[in-house]
Amino acid sequence: MDTKYSRRTFLTSAGVLAAGSLFTAPLRAALGSAEKNIIVALDPSNGYSGWQPGQAIPEKIAPIKAPFAMPQLSRPTFKNVDFNIVDYGAVKSTWGAKDQILCSEAISKAIDACHKSGGGRVVVPKGDWVTGAVHLKSNVNFHLQAGATLHFSDNPQDYLPMVHVRWDGVECFNYSPLIYAANCENIGITGSGTLNGHGDKWWPWKYKKDHDREMAASQPLDKREFGLKGGVTSQRPVLLCPWKSKNVLIEGVTLIDPPHWTVQPVYCENVIIRGISINSRRGHNGDGIDVDSCKNVLIEYNDLQTNDDAVCLKSGLNQDGIEIGIPCENVVVRHFVARNVITGSGGIVIGSEMSGGVRNIYVHEALFEDCDRGIRMKSTRGRGGIVENIYFENLILTRIRDEAFNLNTAYGGGNVGPAPLFRNIELKNIQAHDVNCPISLIGLADVNLEALSVKDCTFTHCATTAVIQHAKDLNFENVTISSADKMTQSLQLNNVSNSTFTGMKLNQDVIMAECSNIQFESSIA
Repeated sequence: MDTKYSRRTFLTSAGVLAAGSLFTAPLRAALGSAEKNIIVALDPSNGYSGWQPGQAIPEKIAPIKAPFAMPQLSRPTFKNVDFNIVDYGAVKSTWGAKDQILCSEAISKAIDACHKSGGGRVVVPKGDWVTGAVHLKSNVNFHLQAGATLHFSDNPQDYLPMVHVRWDGVECFNYSPLIYAANCENIGITGSGTLNGHGDKWWPWKYKKDHDREMAASQPLDKREFGLKGGVTSQRPVLLCPWKSKNVLIEGVTLIDPPHWTVQPVYCENVIIRGISINSRRGHNGDGIDVDSCKNVLIEYNDLQTNDDAVCLKSGLNQDGIEIGIPCENVVVRHFVARNVITGSGGIVIGSEMSGGVRNIYVHEALFEDCDRGIRMKSTRGRGGIVENIYFENLILTRIRDEAFNLNTAYGGGNVGPAPLFRNIELKNIQAHDVNCPISLIGLADVNLEALSVKDCTFTHCATTAVIQHAKDLNFENVTISSADKMTQSLQLNNVSNSTFTGMKLNQDVIMAECSNIQFESSIA
């Protein structure tokens, strides 16, 4: 039989609810004077006062202050000497012209000369230039001057021979990324010019039916040939990929229309990505920045409009990622804006390829606007791996079409193999307004979500109920959830244990099923 509570607050600290039972408590009392510090609903017209696109970006990189040990990062330094691609035979060419001329060879010669002389800056001057794959080398700063646009050929042949990459979480040999830097130290991609990936002819490849990345991963690495001449299939290249490199700077450039993902550093250390603009909304799988099994990364002052994840942290798929075992760790993402993020994705995402582990991540001072989701964390059985020590602070979310905060370890429906573990995750001072679902946290019955803390957060003008399932050791403190219209309930807890909810402010009911050792204190929002 249901039990109803009409008092102003309620506590349940030791009871275990039997399978199939329902615990309901309407929360209807008016706020008293003790609730003067209630968090008010976000006013989207003035709720965000941080950096926005078009504003100046500090030249100096501010100190990193993270809730975990992380070294301070600084830009790599380069010799003060320029190597202009024109001096090596580059000729301007309008994209799509009948007499279009590729500058691939000239750019390669300039990079070689720069590298052999001990480094410096390879300059792409103002104007339009067309090229195939660009391969960087150590101590080279590849610099696009203001008004320079580097157009990348849409002919797959211009990205052969194949190179070693990680494609959607699986190591393989595929077309070269449009810009590739393998085993380099001290490299830069800088300037205020534009990198145009011209992905139009690549995007239809998304619908090819002849590729199974999990099946491909079961083969030896030398058999995983994803390029045109390979034995498995052909896959779209990413636009920019530093690979197994150290001291990487990507700053100032604009990147548009990638064939696949946009920026994907893999197995790199000491990476700075700042002041870039990405627009990948016209294509498919156009992730903005995918940090893949990297260590010590700073991402700041970026303007991201993406078809798929704006910023995503990854570390490999299933057994391939587990065996490689390189986590994504020590990453700070701050002072950025994610707008118009579509195809179900979010402003900041972890997974779903996270089998090598993700740890020590700090995301703060950001705006997510008109996105499908805000914060998204996803995995599934078969991935394995541990995601831990994740911190989100001082974020504004407005006009979110799905969940403001979504964590799902049953994503994709995997039902065999090692289970992922997500734990030690903290949200602090998150303000979300005009969202469909405020919170959706879904763990596995045998491997619960663990040790999540949500403090001083507001979720206002919500359309549907917040849901938490298969979780333990939660701490919610001073959290407001209020609906746009009258809902049946504000919060639903299923199979949640050993958790505390204090200072909750809800404008509808809370429903609990099969929960144990829950302390719940709430008043009406």
